Amino acid sequence: MIDRDCPQCGGTGWRIFKKNDEEFAAPCRCRKMNMLLSRGEEANIPRKFLGAELEWYQPDAKNSSQVRAKRTVRKFIEDYPSLNYGLLLQGSIGLGKTRLLCAIGYELIDKRGVDVYYIDWNDLVREMRTGEDHSTRDFSAINQRIRRLVEVDLLLFDELGASRVSPWVYDNIYYLFNRRYNDQKVTVCATNFYDDPQDGGESLTQRIGDRIRSRLYEMTKIVRLDGADFRQTHLRGD
Repeated sequence: MIDRDCPQCGGTGWRIFKKNDEEFAAPCRCRKMNMLLSRGEEANIPRKFLGAELEWYQPDAKNSSQVRAKRTVRKFIEDYPSLNYGLLLQGSIGLGKTRLLCAIGYELIDKRGVDVYYIDWNDLVREMRTGEDHSTRDFSAINQRIRRLVEVDLLLFDELGASRVSPWVYDNIYYLFNRRYNDQKVTVCATNFYDDPQDGGESLTQRIGDRIRSRLYEMTKIVRLDGADFRQTHLRGD
């Protein structure tokens, strides 16, 4: 795929340049960019965040948790794959967790060619629920999805605990985390739930269960974000 309107290559996909009075051709950046976007789509990264880079995330300079989160994510990208832990981004809605999650995926696809896959808890649960009725259960499709999530080098798991699940769905999600734990696969998660909610709400353990939370203690490093919902403050003009 190339950009037909690219001013650098005129839509050819090749940039012509001179060196020592000789002409040379090199792949245009638009060709690379479209290739990266295609790989991002294959990784299931949401269209809104295709091409997202870490610099797109602009923390509140006065909010130490957001500044620290960006710094931690940058170090994670720089150190991968020579690390044996993932990240668990915890924060209320509107703090840019999905943007950070997708920036990790996109930059590692770009810089390291890493095999990445993004999944949203709600999307996975919705797919799994189609298999709860034994009369219509499609084991082949479900097993194929779980196998992909188990085997991918870097799994990005968003909206952890966003909805309630049945015991059958929960057992399958636990299997996914347990297999990645045993296989020492790196997983990066994001959730709206804290371990110690201050507002009297549910904790992350209450949402995802003791077994999955226990695995995540060993699999991930907690990155806590605090602050106001960016969307609300932005719309109000604060």
